[in-house]
Amino acid sequence: MKEQNKPIIAVDFDGALLRSRPFDEAHKRWFSVMSVLLNDKSINQYAGLENYFDKVHEVMKRYLGDVDEEARVVFARNLFSMVTVAEANKKDLVDDFVRYLRKIKSKYRLALITTAPETSVGPILEKVGCGDLFDILYKSSVKKQPNKKEMFKEFLKEYGKPAFYIGNGDKDITSCKELGIPAISVNWVSKGKVKGDYDIKTVKELEKIIK
Repeated sequence: MKEQNKPIIAVDFDGALLRSRPFDEAHKRWFSVMSVLLNDKSINQYAGLENYFDKVHEVMKRYLGDVDEEARVVFARNLFSMVTVAEANKKDLVDDFVRYLRKIKSKYRLALITTAPETSVGPILEKVGCGDLFDILYKSSVKKQPNKKEMFKEFLKEYGKPAFYIGNGDKDITSCKELGIPAISVNWVSKGKVKGDYDIKTVKELEKIIK
């Protein structure tokens, strides 16, 4: 089968391929670094807020002064990228999932769809030994505030609908449902609130769904 004719299996970075620890730690460290640079410990309390990116803009305005929104986003996301790469290591990898993806790689095109900053994705994959795993890397521009649903829309236009999207049961799965993308919610990193077309706990269960 020609490469471009193979069905696509799309995977999420944080919550499926990798455990959330490096992303969570990088999120906290970002605010910690900025609290030091601005000499304001209260900035640390912004980490973990639902609307944290509003606070990112607030902090960037204080640090960079009167610059446009894109400049703030680029600076903030590049810093996050650097911290995430520093945090990631092989212990964060879901090994049995990676082994399974390598097993099916000859039959499917593997795509990673992630809102992680584009500058961090390649280095992290190399650090954890997965630099050769994916055929398609669909990454979030450092110039834009991350928006997974918009990324899904762009992916569909460029590559068509994947056979499945595999991620933990969060708002990504909701976006898949809204866009008609078959979704498998996985709980091996964290138990999500939203269930996909299939909701599974182990890679062995996944093997029964994807032949």
